[in-house]
Amino acid sequence: MVGPEEWHLVGGRVRVVPAAMGEMPIVAGILDEASAWLQSRGLPGWARPFPVETLEAALSIGTTYLAWDASTPAGTFSLHRIDVRFWGERPGEPRGYATYLHKLAISRTQRGLGREFVALAERIARESGAERLRLDCRSDSPGIRGYYEAAGFRYRGEVSGPAFDAPYALYEKSLV
Repeated sequence: MVGPEEWHLVGGRVRVVPAAMGEMPIVAGILDEASAWLQSRGLPGWARPFPVETLEAALSIGTTYLAWDASTPAGTFSLHRIDVRFWGERPGEPRGYATYLHKLAISRTQRGLGREFVALAERIARESGAERLRLDCRSDSPGIRGYYEAAGFRYRGEVSGPAFDAPYALYEKSLV
């Protein structure tokens, strides 16, 4: 960590900071680019164009991070304190027990940065006192599921139903 909320990756070339409200269109653009790439390969992606208001609303439950390579957006991810939609209420867990990783996307010019994002998300979550890092991904995305499994996440079940556009696999990684 460089400042109170600044990290440098890739030998210092890529700077990661919390995104400001006014930068949500940049974040949405990165998600659109990633989604277009996935869809070009026949894989499911996020809605396009990604709704900026969804990103803005999520700032009330967490932080969206934006990575920069000089003045070029390089990628994004979000960390939430709660995730009732996918993980349900967790009354038996102490406050802050888990952090939830969402919307990790890398600019196509920054291949390989994803693993560094996951490691940084783990670090931020651990430093905030979380014992688990959790995420969800579409169950019908074996490549993405394999990516997280290779990063040490363990499958914890699936959620589906009328509130979801597809079944989602739940993954968790211990941080202790």
